[in-house]
Amino acid sequence: MAAEIRRLARVPEARRTADNRLLCSGADSVARRLDAGDIRELPLPSSDDAFDTFDKLDQVLRQLREIDAAAAERAGRSADRVSSAYKHTGEAHSIVSALKTIAFDRRTLLLTNDGGAMAVAARNGIPFKHVGHLLAELACDDAAVDAQQLYETFVQITRQFATVPKQHQPTDEKSFNCIMKDGACGLCD
Repeated sequence: MAAEIRRLARVPEARRTADNRLLCSGADSVARRLDAGDIRELPLPSSDDAFDTFDKLDQVLRQLREIDAAAAERAGRSADRVSSAYKHTGEAHSIVSALKTIAFDRRTLLLTNDGGAMAVAARNGIPFKHVGHLLAELACDDAAVDAQQLYETFVQITRQFATVPKQHQPTDEKSFNCIMKDGACGLCD
């Protein structure tokens, strides 16, 4: 993920367009924090006796590429295997980190807006959330937060980047109302 963020931050101002300007500007900010050491980059350990990281990375990357290839076929285009290999390295790293956490009987949650990553996470028993879930949690944290404003924020954020697959997208502000009952929230907990 850090490499992807730094790549976006290196896009020259002259090549930033209306479509990528907000994404590149956000990457600038995060890259500065990465470079300053404010955000730690944790390498994925190669392996141990109970968990072969390279085998898991290979397995997850294959699953993500299969999803890409199926989507390309449905769209009537050919899949770019080279692009697909590089495109999913951040998602694969995150998924394998989550699998390793689960293998050690620890709790984890994958944060992703990528539809392929969501499908692979579900296939491997990894709980996940996307930006809409995180915004909805604000309603549970503060009753004064307006559900309509959260929905509009979600639409604005995902309009040009951070797009959540259609089947996972909230369709209206009702998804941003707190659903706490008896001290527990099905979304937050």
